[in-house]
Amino acid sequence: LYTATGELVSQKSFQTTAASAGVGAVALGAGGAATGLSAGGVAGAAAGLPLALFTFGLSIPAGAILGSGAGLVLGIAAGSTAGFVGGGAAGFGVYTKKDDIRGAASGAFVKASQGAECMKGRAIKSVEYAKGVVVAARARLVHAGTGGTAQREHMD
Repeated sequence: LYTATGELVSQKSFQTTAASAGVGAVALGAGGAATGLSAGGVAGAAAGLPLALFTFGLSIPAGAILGSGAGLVLGIAAGSTAGFVGGGAAGFGVYTKKDDIRGAASGAFVKASQGAECMKGRAIKSVEYAKGVVVAARARLVHAGTGGTAQREHMD
């Protein structure tokens, strides 16, 4: 049993699955705790409302405190369980498909690089075209003159 456990723990897939399960449990456990705390507080306060007339209103905060505590415990339990199972499954799935994911990512990188090169070429052509337009417009303005009397006499 000891050697079988050591062999299982030394496998990379087990380590990845365990780490992913732990991270999922912490992440969703914290969210479940916050949700349970607030929802339990509201439910507890609502449960304390009918008794408020007999307790001079003290049943409302007491119910909120008890409901918050119960909601916190249930939220942590539900969230961490869901996170543990979901994170472990996701980690195992990603680990088993890591070669496919790596291939898809490298293919996407190649396509993005090709697209960037294409856009770079188009941008260079656009800048060259704009420079040509500016040079042509400048030449027309320089040769056009101001339209003064010297130009009118020359035209007559």
